[in-house]
Amino acid sequence: MNSSKLIQYLNDPRGPEEVLPTMTAEELAHLLDALYQNLDTPEPEFGAETWYEMAVEECSRRAGSPDGEAHGVA
Repeated sequence: MNSSKLIQYLNDPRGPEEVLPTMTAEELAHLLDALYQNLDTPEPEFGAETWYEMAVEECSRRAGSPDGEAHGVA
């Protein structure tokens, strides 16, 4: 994922609470990788840490569900 795509996610007005549950497992993995790489820079993007933490929580939530995918927003 390139930095402009990452910034699109970080600036999405819906926020990680709404966006992350709608992502496929592959999209979520790519986002997590991009966030991790961004956080490993001297000046990470604003909001990257929050998105990363919430993406990890989403992965954990999915790991506990039978099909491993999002079930939508309740």
